[in-house]
Amino acid sequence: MEGQIRTEVLKTVPYGFYITGVIGANGEANGFTTCWVSQVSFEPQQVVVAVRKDQHTHDLMESGGVFSLNFLSTDQEELARKFTEPLDNDAGTVGGSAYTTGEATGAPLFDEAFAHLECRIVNKMEAGDHTVYLGEVASAALKRPADILTDLDTPMDYGG
Repeated sequence: MEGQIRTEVLKTVPYGFYITGVIGANGEANGFTTCWVSQVSFEPQQVVVAVRKDQHTHDLMESGGVFSLNFLSTDQEELARKFTEPLDNDAGTVGGSAYTTGEATGAPLFDEAFAHLECRIVNKMEAGDHTVYLGEVASAALKRPADILTDLDTPMDYGG
């Protein structure tokens, strides 16, 4: 019973949805939906992102040492759902979503996102079935003002 209560309480922690863009040492670009993200330092500007260890994108993040956070707006739930599944990289797209290569890190910046952060991994911590990566922000872009898609905007959840 207590386990169920903990799960329900943890599901109330608010979070946004992002596409985390990754590129492996071999040049393979990919992306996945993530929501366990937080800024953790002002100087230098740093963020953390938690990534499931059993995913191919985790392997790419490990080998590439960089990632991008692509911010999704409140009307992009379908895009967030698409990136929860394994997707193929094909000629500048991942799962049909076009991206450009970030100038600061080489990580993919998805065209559909309203803002991007490019980050270099400076540390990591094992956390059960996830790895928590500490990324130092190398570059940022705001393409248009928007409100971020959150768990309050959608029945999607990833917590507990």
